[in-house]
Formats: sequence, structure tokens, C-alpha cells
Amino acid sequence: MFKPTHSRISLLAALGALALPAIACDVPVEDPLAEGEALAEVAAKAELGATRARGPVADYFIATRQDTRRCVAPLCGGHFVARVNTSVARCADGTWQEECHMFELDLSKLGLDRSTEAKARAAFGAGDALVRGELAQVELDELPAYPADVLVASEIWIGATGNTPEGHFSRVESTGIVCVTYPCPSFLERSLNTNLSGSLDGIDLAASGGATSEQIEHGMRELSAGGLLVAGRHAVITGPAGSMNHLDATEFYVRLR
Repeated sequence: MFKPTHSRISLLAALGALALPAIACDVPVEDPLAEGEALAEVAAKAELGATRARGPVADYFIATRQDTRRCVAPLCGGHFVARVNTSVARCADGTWQEECHMFELDLSKLGLDRSTEAKARAAFGAGDALVRGELAQVELDELPAYPADVLVASEIWIGATGNTPEGHFSRVESTGIVCVTYPCPSFLERSLNTNLSGSLDGIDLAASGGATSEQIEHGMRELSAGGLLVAGRHAVITGPAGSMNHLDATEFYVRLR
């Protein structure tokens, strides 16, 4: 159905030496992703001079608003999306923008049934889901006149509460570590679309507000089984073992399989 219309340009050579430091566990972190935003700005500048073919990049995106412009489809219509935690994203046409146009969300790789796929599309369009994927220009059989901006998903994560996410976005998973004192590195946090990572003493999913006890229990099971995506803010826990971040969720996302 889809025919790629152009290749990507690799940023790996330009960015290979730009690894970012981990989140410090003994320092309060109000906005730990400032360096992640700087990385994206560097990437945008590096793209201008890159010449080699670029392989697929799977970033995490959120829908920001519906495209209500009036022009011929697929040049208009669909949604605008943003790359979470960073100020710019590489769009389907190869340019770097604060928001990118997405005419269609391609969930074909996920093997969802028709009903589940419809719910997933609605959740993403409403800003209640995160998609890991790649923006590309493709030719649609039903609209062959112009290439369409398509977000090809490799993962989709559905929000538990429908709250507007606030703070930074991270993938959090249990480390299985049990301590006799505190703070204890019970969880590992990796900030999405950046190289930032660090230990967490704990995570409060109930802080999101609106989540049922069943959703919170399910979320905690997912933390142990494979991880959650969480939007939230840090607090610092200080105790006999030193200081460490704690994460208060404003929204959390479970992977749709």
C-alpha cells in the first residue's frame, strides 16, 4: 500500500560524540530535559551538513492539534504532532520543525484488530496516546497525486486518565532492587528522545488524579513486567542512604499490544 518516496539522512556520525550525562540522583531536577532539547537543536543544525543516507529513526510523538487548514488532501488534514521532551522534530519532508504534519497514522505493523485500531487512532488524535515511530512521505493508493505525511508506528501507548500530560516524559521500569534503608533505586527512568537516565526511589501513579485503583494496580504490574511511559515531575527524597529522585505522575501510558 505504501511506497517510500525519499531516503533519510544519517545523523549518527554528527551526533556520536554528544552523549548526555545521566540525571543526577542527589540534585533536585525541575526540568531535567533541557540538555535533551539542546541535543535536538544540535541535530537540526547537523542535518544541514549531513550527506549520507539516513536509516529509520523511531522517536516518541504526541498529537498536538488537528489540522483544520483548507487545501487538497493529503497536503492538509490529519493532525500536527510533536516529538516529546524536545523543541524540534524531523518532519516527513526532512525539515526540522516545532510541530510536524501527519496526514495519516499507520498502525499496520502492530497487528491490531479493526476495533482496537480505531480506538488507538482516536486516542492518539485526541492527544491521549504516545506513538513511537517514524515520519515519512509515502504515496497512498487512494490519493496518488501527492505524497502523504505518514507516521509509521512501531509502538503505541494509551494514557490511563486522559489528563493533559505535564512535566517530562520517561520510560520507567522496576529494577527489582530491595533496600533496608532509603532512598532506594527501586526504579530506572529513561527520558524519552534523549540520553538522560537515572534511578528513582519511587513513583506515584495516583498523583496523576483520575486513575482508578484498577488502573494504578495495572500500571504497577506493567512497571515490573516491561515498563510504563510516564509524564511527570521530580521530587527529591533524602534519607540515610543519601538523596534520590522520586517521580509524581501527571499521566501514565500502557503499551497496546
